[in-house]
Amino acid sequence: MHGCLLRRTGHVVAKPALEGALYSMDAEVTPNALEACMSRLRKRLSTAAADVHIRTVHGVGYALFAPVAADG
Repeated sequence: MHGCLLRRTGHVVAKPALEGALYSMDAEVTPNALEACMSRLRKRLSTAAADVHIRTVHGVGYALFAPVAADG
């Protein structure tokens, strides 16, 4: 899942694409499974003091944002 977000940093990744990355085709997925995974990922990023954040785009999916490097 985080690979999907990393490859599309700054862009929204649709929920079905994230669910497809998380689960096999025959896995039974509960309605809030993706939300629970995102919550755990956010906590891990916070604990690691990561310089990125995940934004929820309601009804669409999630996006990972990293700071923009300043040209110096």
